[in-house]
Amino acid sequence: MSLLLMVLALLGALAVLGTGAWVAAQLRRGDQDVEPGAAAPAVAAPADPPAGGYTLLEDGRERAEAALPGDTLARVRGLLAEGRGNEAVGAVRDATGCGPQRAEEIVAEIRDAERP
Repeated sequence: MSLLLMVLALLGALAVLGTGAWVAAQLRRGDQDVEPGAAAPAVAAPADPPAGGYTLLEDGRERAEAALPGDTLARVRGLLAEGRGNEAVGAVRDATGCGPQRAEEIVAEIRDAERP
């Protein structure tokens, strides 16, 4: 009796896996009908820049000024001039949505740029 149940469980698992593979193949294929041997359609590049304000530059780093809107940059500079660095980090996080470490890096870059 237990052998019969194990065989039925195995057949059920194979049916579920087969159905899942078929559904995944249909989703990957989408609405396009591509003939065998034909080239895959090109994927269009996104029109908007990546989320978070990050862009790739030649040296692999971005400047802090490019990551912040003008009004936020002015606010951060004002907060740094008043010695309120923690609030400047918070303002950067609110404006960009980046993590605390990246916000501290941006504030440090702005602080270093302000020093003569």
